[in-house]
Amino acid sequence: MNVYNDAGQLVFLVNDTKHAFALRNIKRPESFGNAPIVLDLPNGGTLEFDRESCSSTLQSWKVLSLSWFEKVQYHPTQWLLIGIASIAFAIGLYGQGLPLISKWIAFATPPAKLSELMGNVLIELDDVIFQPSNLDDQAKSTYQQQLNSLIAGRAELSHVRLAFRSSKIGPNAFALPDGTIILTDELLNFLPAKTIPGVLAHELGHIQLRHMFRRLLQNALAGTAIAIFSGDVSVLISTLGTQLIAQHYSREFEREADLFAIELFVKQGRDLAALELLHEKLGSLDGSGSTDSSYLDSHPGAEERIQLIRENQ
Repeated sequence: MNVYNDAGQLVFLVNDTKHAFALRNIKRPESFGNAPIVLDLPNGGTLEFDRESCSSTLQSWKVLSLSWFEKVQYHPTQWLLIGIASIAFAIGLYGQGLPLISKWIAFATPPAKLSELMGNVLIELDDVIFQPSNLDDQAKSTYQQQLNSLIAGRAELSHVRLAFRSSKIGPNAFALPDGTIILTDELLNFLPAKTIPGVLAHELGHIQLRHMFRRLLQNALAGTAIAIFSGDVSVLISTLGTQLIAQHYSREFEREADLFAIELFVKQGRDLAALELLHEKLGSLDGSGSTDSSYLDSHPGAEERIQLIRENQ
C-alpha cells in the first residue's frame, strides 16, 4: 500500500479508492518494544506500520510523537531510575501514606455506619472458629459488670458489648470493629479473675482507636484502592472474618492499646499490679508449648509490656 503525506493529510489507496484523513484527526495508541505502530483513523479503521522502517517517516509527518514512557524504554538508565523511584514511592505510600489515609477514613466513619458495615463479622467467625460458650450466666454477668465499670462515663464506648465463645484457637480475645469484645472460655479459665479488667481495657483501646478497621482499610487500600474510593467495599466485607483471623495488629497498635489500658487504670485508681500480672500470665503461654494460642503472635513480649507499665505509673 502506498501511503504518503499530502498537505497535512494522510493519503492512501484501497481497491483503487483514494482515502485522505487530516493528520490532526489521526490517533495513535502507545506501543512498546518492537510492536507495530498502529494509527486509528477517524472512520474506525486502522493502519499498521513496521516500527523499524517507518518510525522516522511518521515522525517527520508529526503522526508519531513518542510519549515519555515510550522514550524511556529505550534508555535503560532512565528506566532503572524510574523503577527505583517507583519502588521507593510504593514503600513510602504503604508505610506512611496508607496508615494516615486509613486512620482518617476510620475516624471519619460514624459509629452507626461502622456497625452497619461490620455487623455480620461475628456470624462469620462463628461459622469458622467459634462454638457456644460454656460459661454460666453468673460468670457472664460478672464480666459484664467489669466492662460497665470500665466504660462508665465514656459515651464514645457506650456501644461496646461482650460476647462469650469457646474457641478452636485457644486462649484469645478479639475486639471487632463494631465494638464487640469476644472473650473465649479458654482465656477466662486460664487467667486469674483479677486480670480480666486488664484484658477488657486493652481491647477497649483497640476499639477506641479503631485499630481493626484501620488495619482492614490499610490492607484494602493497598490492593483495591479503586474499589475503596468508589465506595465498593463488598469484597472487603465479604471476607472480613477471614481477614481478622489471618492478620495481626502491628506492634504500634498493641503499644497504643496497652497505653490506653494503663491510662484507664490510672484514671480509675485501679491497681497496675493487676496489669503486670496479666502480662506475666500471658507471657507464660509463649513457653507453655501450646501451639493453639495465637494471642501472642503479634503482641510485644511480656517484659516489654511490663516495662511500659512501670514507665507510665
